[in-house]
Amino acid sequence: MAPKPAQLSDELKIYLSSDPLQVDDVLTWWFKRRDQFPCLSRMARDYLSIPGTSVDVERVFSRGRLVLPHVRNRLSAQSTRALLCLGDWSRLSLVKDADVLAVTRLEQLPGNKDFLMDDGWDVIKTGPA
Repeated sequence: MAPKPAQLSDELKIYLSSDPLQVDDVLTWWFKRRDQFPCLSRMARDYLSIPGTSVDVERVFSRGRLVLPHVRNRLSAQSTRALLCLGDWSRLSLVKDADVLAVTRLEQLPGNKDFLMDDGWDVIKTGPA
């Protein structure tokens, strides 16, 4: 059931008329006062629990800019994805740097240069097949 405007107004007036407090954990403070401020508490906890940044997404974009700078912008989407995955796998020790170097020294195989790998080639399997 949606709160009545008068109820919201009363909660806000009470909250704004109280003295400011120094609090270490704001989410806990609002949780403990959920009976006193039911609507404000819910709104505050929803708002305060949103992550400040999407760090993982920002890292991917930063790494993507390193892999795909303006001068190297003709890589296919699949090649770009492969390079990003390989970098992550290397950092997580899922592949050995020596193995990656050995593969880069192999001669180019003759064949179709437009070859694309099947979807799902980059899925990491963590359990039995």
